[in-house]
Amino acid sequence: MVENKNLAIAITVAAILLCGIPGLMSVCISVLVAVDGPFPDDPRAEWITSIFLLCTGTLFIAIPVIVGIITLRRRPPEKPILLKDEPIPPPS
Repeated sequence: MVENKNLAIAITVAAILLCGIPGLMSVCISVLVAVDGPFPDDPRAEWITSIFLLCTGTLFIAIPVIVGIITLRRRPPEKPILLKDEPIPPPS
């Protein structure tokens, strides 16, 4: 997890630009290949290409989501560790 919030935002934006946008383009191209693909004589090749592009696009879209969740989540505050020899502080 990143301590600096600005660095976390920069990493997330970079992941969106480098992985999210190409992933969206891959998903859009997979739909176009499935509808009217570049292989007019072999429809099976169109479906294989379309499924491959759809899977890789989905993977590329998931990467920025995971990076954003990991870098931008808040960590719970750490609890103080009490030693056995220390007396318990009185309630205030």
